[in-house]
Amino acid sequence: MERQPIIRMVNITKEFPGVKALTDINLEFYQGEVHALLGENGAGKSTLIKIMSGVYQKNTGTMYYEGKECDFENARQALDCGISVIHQELSVIPDLTVAENIYLGREQKQKNRFLDKEAMKKGAQEILDMLGLKIKPTDVVKKLSAAQKQMVEIARAISGNAKVVIMDEPTSSISEHEVEALFKIIEKLKRENVSIIYISHRLKELFEIADKVSILRDGHYIKTIPLSEVNEQKLISLMVGREIKTYIDRSDKKIGDPVLELQKVSRRGAFSKVDITVGSGEIVGMAGLIGAGRTEVLRGIFGAEPFDEGKMYLYGEEVHIKCPKQAIQKGIGLVPEDRRTQGVMLKKSVKDNITLSSVKGKAKHGFINKAWESKSSQNYINKLAIKTPGGYTITKNLSGGNQQKIVIAKWFLAESKILLLDEPTRGIDVGAKFEIYSLMKEFTQNGGSVLVVSSELPELLGICDRIYVMSEGKITGCLEQHESTEEVIMHLASVN
Repeated sequence: MERQPIIRMVNITKEFPGVKALTDINLEFYQGEVHALLGENGAGKSTLIKIMSGVYQKNTGTMYYEGKECDFENARQALDCGISVIHQELSVIPDLTVAENIYLGREQKQKNRFLDKEAMKKGAQEILDMLGLKIKPTDVVKKLSAAQKQMVEIARAISGNAKVVIMDEPTSSISEHEVEALFKIIEKLKRENVSIIYISHRLKELFEIADKVSILRDGHYIKTIPLSEVNEQKLISLMVGREIKTYIDRSDKKIGDPVLELQKVSRRGAFSKVDITVGSGEIVGMAGLIGAGRTEVLRGIFGAEPFDEGKMYLYGEEVHIKCPKQAIQKGIGLVPEDRRTQGVMLKKSVKDNITLSSVKGKAKHGFINKAWESKSSQNYINKLAIKTPGGYTITKNLSGGNQQKIVIAKWFLAESKILLLDEPTRGIDVGAKFEIYSLMKEFTQNGGSVLVVSSELPELLGICDRIYVMSEGKITGCLEQHESTEEVIMHLASVN
């Protein structure tokens, strides 16, 4: 008997105001397989899985689940039928505990119908141990880092008896250690005949775990092919329709005097006695595991969470930045780890977001310079290849990767001299990554400086002049480009 797909999508089309996200998509997914979805930002991957999971409803077409036609009206219906999702944009509830988030919607109850909190804490601890996480079931989620929240999302998705687990960029903000734990879980789910639909822009990891890959481009289905029959370059070609470089050439770099210096800066509970120097024209990386304190250091420099002690110098002069406004005035821009809550205004237009940090300085007699706004935003829409019908499109209607490019465009337009980039290519496809890297190179060639946090070690090795490594809130090493390897970085990141 011929094997039947657990999910079959037939001629699926989905439109948003001003955007046609999917056009006549035909795809099949089978149990016991890891089926990767690949495509540039805006290709329609996230839209497709949201239709499968009831978050969106299709405009036309038919979806079959376990051989029967179905049309989920909401995510609850899909979850009840065995479809669990790890969304690219975090959907954890910040005011609940880790255990409450893991069991959200399927809480365990006692015979008297009260919540069995002890049972949920015990179950949550088992899942956290399986994932190798050093957080407690009783921790309130809003106090966790973005990476730890991502792991809670993963824990929730795998904790139920799902028949299909959809993973949308599950490794985008977690370290190598957590990635290894996740891959072991994926292998376990495969053995249990679970269907795994996997979206990632990290092509290397697809070859580690995926059985086959389907490529989408501009909302159209291109091809499905076994991973064993292609290499990375072929996938890139199918995805973007052109040849793409991976990283930037820094051989012609010209590094000048220090522009940013941190001396023994600390913040209670986050990091201690941190020393960092960034030169003019330099790209400096920060590596480390989840909870190492990298994000907190960037937020301290930007004044979002000021330092408790220590000294900070800009161009040789000591400064005391207590709020983001002061940082912006001094030419510092921050691309935050969590773009949806800290980077963009989702209900505002692309134009409004790109010009947000610059519009006041361009105002005439207190009135917004509309002509400047339109011209400047369109310039960066073109420069960063932001996929949008226009500057007046509402930002929430764009893909996550295009939203990230809007955040970066905002600081380029603001003429920042120092860029703090926290996971700048998280959720961005390989083509857009190269565009971002090229802009970083151009920025530093013009005298700008970059301090970048990334969980992708190959990325740091490919773009940075030096790399600082943090472990448990302390700097454990500073590596020059010729000294840096993944093995050395992981060793320093694991130092207690």
